[in-house]
Amino acid sequence: MSLVSQPVYTDRKSRPQEAGGKPPAPQQPENSLPAPTHCRWCGTQMVNPRRNQICCCAECRQAWERSKRQRSKQIAADKPKGTCLWCDGDFDRKHKHQDFCSTDHQQAFNNFWKGKGPALAKALHAWRVGKAKGGLTDLCREFSNAREELKDKRTKAGARKKGAK
Repeated sequence: MSLVSQPVYTDRKSRPQEAGGKPPAPQQPENSLPAPTHCRWCGTQMVNPRRNQICCCAECRQAWERSKRQRSKQIAADKPKGTCLWCDGDFDRKHKHQDFCSTDHQQAFNNFWKGKGPALAKALHAWRVGKAKGGLTDLCREFSNAREELKDKRTKAGARKKGAK
């Protein structure tokens, strides 16, 4: 007894060319000419443009490049500002999720919380697993102490940054 019926794999599927004898004609648009391209600057239709040509003449290309530079300057001016989580300084964000003005500040912030991790983990474990009386209060106290210490380090980092300018 076979698990799969034999005809599934041996019988040929009927195709349009088998039924009518000829393969179907490829579908082409009514006019086989490429779509007309227009100048990005003045809008005139270009005759036989090169593959990567976007403007009809040198003057239009220079004007287009000038406007492109002005647009990029405007975009740069409209960049969102961010506040560094370590020094509370303002900076221009390079991407949407950037939280630090420099990699040194990011590393200092991460090292700070890495140092506080064991104490917070111990308090969290005592509260959740050990069911210690007043465990949540101890956990909140540990976190508040760490946050206050972070504020002190932020002010020192901000003062160093302002003194360096």
